[in-house]
Amino acid sequence: MWRRLGEAEFQAGRSLDALRAAWRTGTRAAWRGAAEVGAAAGVPTPTVIALAEAIFVYADELGTDVVEGYLRIASDEAGERERRRRRLTALLLDTDDHDPEAIARAAELARWQLPQTLAVLALRGDDPGSVARRVDVDVLAGTDGDGAWLMIPDPDGPGRAAALRRAVASSTAALGPTVPPREAHRSLRWARAARAQIECGAIPSSHGPTRVADHLASMLVLGDRELAAALVAQRLAPFESLPDGERDRLLETLAAWLAHQRHTPGVAAELHVHPQTVRYRVSRLRELLGDALETPDGRFELELALRARRAGAG
Repeated sequence: MWRRLGEAEFQAGRSLDALRAAWRTGTRAAWRGAAEVGAAAGVPTPTVIALAEAIFVYADELGTDVVEGYLRIASDEAGERERRRRRLTALLLDTDDHDPEAIARAAELARWQLPQTLAVLALRGDDPGSVARRVDVDVLAGTDGDGAWLMIPDPDGPGRAAALRRAVASSTAALGPTVPPREAHRSLRWARAARAQIECGAIPSSHGPTRVADHLASMLVLGDRELAAALVAQRLAPFESLPDGERDRLLETLAAWLAHQRHTPGVAAELHVHPQTVRYRVSRLRELLGDALETPDGRFELELALRARRAGAG
């Protein structure tokens, strides 16, 4: 009966601290009632003391049963909630079937407010718990053979970026693009691709999560590293036979020349050299690269090759 009382308290939505406080209050009330009866009946003091001890010991034993019932159903409820959340995440990450009614029902059963948008945070390792506990929002957490992840509701909402920075701190993590819930699988796929690029040094890590949206060009160039390496080898091959110092100077000049849209003073200012030096180097680049500098497609491919080379491809 006392265990069922503990279960009823949990189901009524009261906290364990509130239950314990109420139990202490009830025990004191029982003792006061017994003391009044003992005093009126003239019960000797030693007997009253023994009665007090018996009441508190007995109440403590009953209280243990109450708490046990409370904790047991809380554990059962937590296990069922976790199972329902796993079911919800499976539906959200399903790449083929996105039944809006099934997802809405699963979210209701899992007690998770289905957001308008979400983003998936890909983490290093297989334990999302430590980061999840530091995020000040109700997230869905999971892990599989490729590592742990968190589904972050309304990732672009007020204060959410700062909260994620605090939660992630110095851990390696990548935040996928903001998507509708039915496209959570896409956000997870891109986040994991970015995390892999961070781990190999192709994308710089930052304090807090690295956002895929800030590195789309690099993600595109490095989506196939072998293809990126082939582009580097083909477009920048004329530089390979040069001495290291000359090669580095010319590649630096090429990058600045493309970035400043062939504006010599701007290139000179960035490189801290005389404009005449820039003209000489550009003349040398034309000797090495030929028509590639003169056409939009050629310049575009050179920019891609330079970006891929900086990211370690080739």
